[in-house]
Amino acid sequence: MHRSIVIWPEKVLTTPARDVTDFGPGLQSLLGELEEAVRAAQGIGIAANQLGEPLRVALVGREDGSFFEVVNPEVLALEEPLTLNEGCLSVPEQYEDTPRFKRVRVRYQDRHGELHQLDAEGQLAHVLQHEIDHLRGVVFVSKLSSLKRELIKSRMLKLKRPATRTSSSSP
Repeated sequence: MHRSIVIWPEKVLTTPARDVTDFGPGLQSLLGELEEAVRAAQGIGIAANQLGEPLRVALVGREDGSFFEVVNPEVLALEEPLTLNEGCLSVPEQYEDTPRFKRVRVRYQDRHGELHQLDAEGQLAHVLQHEIDHLRGVVFVSKLSSLKRELIKSRMLKLKRPATRTSSSSP
């Protein structure tokens, strides 16, 4: 069974994650858990801190439904600002227009520590920006107006509250 996805405003989501230095079995296990969780949630990306693990690791979904891992990613370039409607597994059922960029250049490591560089646009660029923000401790709601952010925060806090049991006097 996979770990539960952490719901914002949990601190692990707003704290920058630590670099990965050990590419051993622990990382491989975490990558498996990330894939299990993102597939179960039918998401298009997930960062390790969304499972409560403050490491700079994320899975990014391609348009064909496959995923690839990004470890210790760095954004090298952003081009052409645009606004995209965005949601997040850690902010369920909330979608808002969010400032992003049409194209992004990213350098990252894979599960074995090998360096890669990627130029992306469209949905892939969007998902990369979203997941890398997570690893920096930035949830998309932080890019919204304070009024929208507080409204969403209130909804998330209600969602996280345990359901109260009511007693009934049924015969």
